[in-house]
Amino acid sequence: MSEAKPKRMALIASKGTLDWAYPPFILASTAVAMEMEVAVFFTFYGLTLLNKKIEAKVAPATNPSMPMKMPFGPEGFQNINWPIPNAIMG
Repeated sequence: MSEAKPKRMALIASKGTLDWAYPPFILASTAVAMEMEVAVFFTFYGLTLLNKKIEAKVAPATNPSMPMKMPFGPEGFQNINWPIPNAIMG
């Protein structure tokens, strides 16, 4: 009688920000709970997640050096440079 092959999963962690770090970790822990063999490969910026002193941050919503303008409203209101990305990151 042949033994059944164990179910296996391989995941790649290639991003070093927290918002992209969670998916492979959540998928890996779920697969282990389902009795699967799991391997997580860390590559490129994902290697920073292996440091004991992790300084990973959530990626900003937009480019922090690009101010946002309102597309509607009075002309004076539209001309204000809103530093919204900087406010989010602060």
